[in-house]
Amino acid sequence: MDLQLDDGTTITDLSRPPQGMRHRVLFGVEVASGREVAAKIELLSGALEPERRALEWLSANGGAEGAVAPRLLAAGTVVSAEDRGALCLVSERIDGEAPRSAAAWERLGQALARLALLPGEGSGLATHDHRAFLAGHEGRVEDLCRALGSDLGSTLPPVPSSYADAPLTVTHGDPGPGNFLDDGAAGTLIDWEDAQVAPRGLDLGRAAFIALLGAGPEGYVAADRTARARAVVAGFRAEGGDPAPGAERDPGSARESEPDELRWWLAVAGVQFAHRRLERAGEPGVLPWRDALAVLDGALGGDAADWLPGPE
Repeated sequence: MDLQLDDGTTITDLSRPPQGMRHRVLFGVEVASGREVAAKIELLSGALEPERRALEWLSANGGAEGAVAPRLLAAGTVVSAEDRGALCLVSERIDGEAPRSAAAWERLGQALARLALLPGEGSGLATHDHRAFLAGHEGRVEDLCRALGSDLGSTLPPVPSSYADAPLTVTHGDPGPGNFLDDGAAGTLIDWEDAQVAPRGLDLGRAAFIALLGAGPEGYVAADRTARARAVVAGFRAEGGDPAPGAERDPGSARESEPDELRWWLAVAGVQFAHRRLERAGEPGVLPWRDALAVLDGALGGDAADWLPGPE
């Protein structure tokens, strides 16, 4: 049976790749154009709205041309029999695979740097300004302190002075190997359900922490974790135009890859991962929250010099 939307979009030759929990994904061919497309059908009400807004904004503001995100082709309600009434996003089909080499992780960093140049104003995404974002981070730290029975905050790096100047940008929210299709060239970020507007630096911190954590899609082998963390930071630095030491810095250039800033954003990411696991403790497949804190402790502690960028 074909997939039909209320705007007239019809997709045929349907197949089903591996599925997630919140959506149903179908590959197929758009009848009107003959293009290969991917259709994502919402299974949990409201879960796809951030992705719809992000892809619409990125498609209209250069994100698709820069290979940051797939181009959104249609967004409508399913009118064919299965999933009738559900929201469906249709985007161009992207080739590629999860990043498995340092070079691929560097390309992920480059994609995140390109995304960080796009403004968040007007995107319609949930916005967390500097004050709200910091309050959310501090609240998660307090929750973890209570669960630990100790003062976690004293072991975390301080908020960098540059934080207040970090621009608010569209952020992917979950830029790991399961959400980046590497094609050996630019690569493309997919699955934008966690997209939000937040201070720049969030995506880089999360990508570096995910590399160190070793997380990935089913069957993913996370070898050389420190090399991958270094690579994603190096890619961000190169694409973001970080100046040489001592050179005058463009106020709009990416600072979040400098060691002090990166250590803080890494702590933000580690706290987010641990807190989310704490919230979901006991659910099937949820890993121990203390393991995420152990990875963060190692990254910020004695072995940090193994991967944090230093003077060039």
